[in-house]
Amino acid sequence: MNFADIIARIKKQPVGFAGGAICLLCAGWLYFRSDEIDKRQAEYKILADKAEVIRSNVGFAKNLPEQVAELQVSTKELEGRLVRAGQLAVNLQYFYKLEAENEVKLLDVRQNPLPKSAKGSYVGIPYNVNVQGSYKQVMAFLQRLEKGRHFCRINTATFSKGGGTSEGPQSSANQMTLALSLELLGQP
Repeated sequence: MNFADIIARIKKQPVGFAGGAICLLCAGWLYFRSDEIDKRQAEYKILADKAEVIRSNVGFAKNLPEQVAELQVSTKELEGRLVRAGQLAVNLQYFYKLEAENEVKLLDVRQNPLPKSAKGSYVGIPYNVNVQGSYKQVMAFLQRLEKGRHFCRINTATFSKGGGTSEGPQSSANQMTLALSLELLGQP
């Protein structure tokens, strides 16, 4: 088959050969550009993810001013419940107020120094507290301490029953002593 025979066949069926040539050109073009499809799909996925993030941010942002105001109010309320390590008199007054409210006798209350490892904005300020009273009074004191104005974590609690003669409801036989090692959440 020579070149003249090929030209003669093309002249007999020009539409078929033109269609075949176009198909071959398209196939070659697709073969060489097939890596572009993967690149374009990856770019589309990145852009679609960004669009989804933006869409969700816009959806969440419509209530953002109210949420910020609510968080600011909550933060002020929480910071009002913190103790300050340097305000010893104010901190001890809290325990004296609990003593008066629960009719227990505050035997000892000491604010211990902060440990060296206490770093950060919020730390536990350690206290040792000893109270004496009836079981009901001591438990009421403990409950008020746990649910009180300041955030409290009790590390150790030791109950001991008072000894002596039983000469009435307020006798030392009905008294008990509670020794607490606790921390109030505060700022250094």
